[in-house]
Amino acid sequence: MGTSRIRPAVRGVWAVVTVLLAAGCATMPDSGDPQRVDPVQDAGGDNGVQVRVIPVPPRDGLLPREVLQNFLDASIADERNYTTAQQYLTPDAVKKWHPADGVVVLRNTTPGNPVAVADTQSTQISIKSSEIGQLDGKHTFTAVQDAPYEAAFTLVNVAKDAGGKDSSAKAEWRIDDLPDQLILNQTNFGNTFQQVDRYFYTTPDPSVTGAQQQVLVPDPIYLRRRIDPASAAANALADGPSDWLTPAVHSAFGHTRITGPVSGDDPRNPRVPLDGADLGGGACQQIAAQLYFTLASQGGSGSIDQVTLTGRRGAVLCQLSSGQARVSSYAPGALAGGAGGATPAYFRRPDNGDLMRMPGQDSTAAVAGPLGAPHLPAELAPTAQHLVGAFAVRRDNKFAAVVSADGRSLYQVGLTDSDKLGQPVAVSGATTPGQGFASPSWDGYGGLWVVDRNPAAPAVLLIRGGQTRIVATMDIPAGRTVDGIRLSSDGTRAALLLKDGTGATSLWLGLVTHSGTAQAPAVEIGAVRQLAPQLSDVVSVSWADTDLLLVLGKELDSITQLHYVGTDGSQIVATPLQAVDGMTAVAASESRTDPVLADSQDQDHTIYGLSGNAQWQWRAYTKNGVQPTYPG
Repeated sequence: MGTSRIRPAVRGVWAVVTVLLAAGCATMPDSGDPQRVDPVQDAGGDNGVQVRVIPVPPRDGLLPREVLQNFLDASIADERNYTTAQQYLTPDAVKKWHPADGVVVLRNTTPGNPVAVADTQSTQISIKSSEIGQLDGKHTFTAVQDAPYEAAFTLVNVAKDAGGKDSSAKAEWRIDDLPDQLILNQTNFGNTFQQVDRYFYTTPDPSVTGAQQQVLVPDPIYLRRRIDPASAAANALADGPSDWLTPAVHSAFGHTRITGPVSGDDPRNPRVPLDGADLGGGACQQIAAQLYFTLASQGGSGSIDQVTLTGRRGAVLCQLSSGQARVSSYAPGALAGGAGGATPAYFRRPDNGDLMRMPGQDSTAAVAGPLGAPHLPAELAPTAQHLVGAFAVRRDNKFAAVVSADGRSLYQVGLTDSDKLGQPVAVSGATTPGQGFASPSWDGYGGLWVVDRNPAAPAVLLIRGGQTRIVATMDIPAGRTVDGIRLSSDGTRAALLLKDGTGATSLWLGLVTHSGTAQAPAVEIGAVRQLAPQLSDVVSVSWADTDLLLVLGKELDSITQLHYVGTDGSQIVATPLQAVDGMTAVAASESRTDPVLADSQDQDHTIYGLSGNAQWQWRAYTKNGVQPTYPG
């Protein structure tokens, strides 16, 4: 069984959200237990950071630049159909303007100076800025790294006596031509839109026989904050997943549609009307689960007590309570491990290579089995030439994958006293230090993923059920190779570190899809997209929630810091957390009850954890440790 890991919903794109974690607090007290870091603002409402705009209708005598500015202001007002904004448009422009089809987010939207087009009754004004993102018609955000953008607006004077006496005072400038989409600056986007997660079920791997646990996968979207957000979220869910996520998930809605607004006297107990078709065989409960987690993502954990699905004349079709949803097998993050308490953390000792449980967890001792033995097998023990190899613990804490010190062999080892080392499950042809296997990672279905950095045959491998498959990697940009991988627990998304010809690594996200049969399985990572283009070099990445990554990296001409990045590319905290000098790995878990951990290259090989209340600080947690990690 898993637990719900719903995060508060108010977040924003780059530099939109108020800074919540102070930069510059990287002092290192000698001790202290680490605590979890909440990267986002708990907000069921506005929290005082959003500004409500009262739209002003046009009046005679406004200059063209004032008309355009008033139109831009009115377009962020809380009006369902942009009624006031449309008053600034000519009838033809109203027909051409489709603000519901998408949003272009710019650094700023300051209008330029008017330029005459044909005569004194027509003029053109441009907005020139840097684009930082786009929102498509399905509410999906795509990050853009400061691409040059220019939008042209043509205005005409529609006053009947435009050339007569006192014409300037009677002028009625209206916008006659404009971009189809809504144009917002980053502040107004954050004021007007909020991020919501809609949820869809994992699609079973056809190559695996037997029943597979389906879990809900988040699909981040942005919706208008104050225009019936519950109904907007429910309808966006019913419309299906984003184009990017569609190949890896499915919805229980099928042909079932929502027939009206989400209602109910108590917002904690929403009622969702459906047409009631095709709801047999548990489909009603599956739809209720999708709706519960989607609606709850707007207000944070505990914001919804129960979801009720109704049919004709308000008849109850089914209900799902918060308690039922949170302990269900399909809850988001149910395959992440750590159910029922804190997730155990692990590290390796650099002197002898032993695999240890993190102090402060269930045990301070070495793990059972050969990986914690007093004398580690020679294949895995560090030497003067080779440091300890990378490792990953399976999410059920029963097995670990360990790379040999020379990087050439990958072992899958049990964590009980009766387990033996055995033969490697994969061997790399790499012959040079720094090549070979890296970044082993487990999905929630027991699949072991690893990157082979052998330059003669680079590959991503998936080992499951005794079979080793080469993973087809599609859409990798030319000149880059996969240097690291971290799988989400639901197995649908892979965080990738791609290395370029200079040796710098960047953060990308790929979609995992399975096909074939048990006899001829196939797996692919495709639709690869860059998540944090502002980071010039990424050192380490870890999943911090089902839709959130914690990244150790740096911007150009900057120092290495910690960044929270959403899986849609939106940056969650505008100002990153400072890292301790020499940090090489960061560890978080999809369970937000677990602290953030990181190692360092100091003389004592100190592992740090974040702690504090109002002011977060790195505190020394244990010494003689490297590669802190949670299962996965």
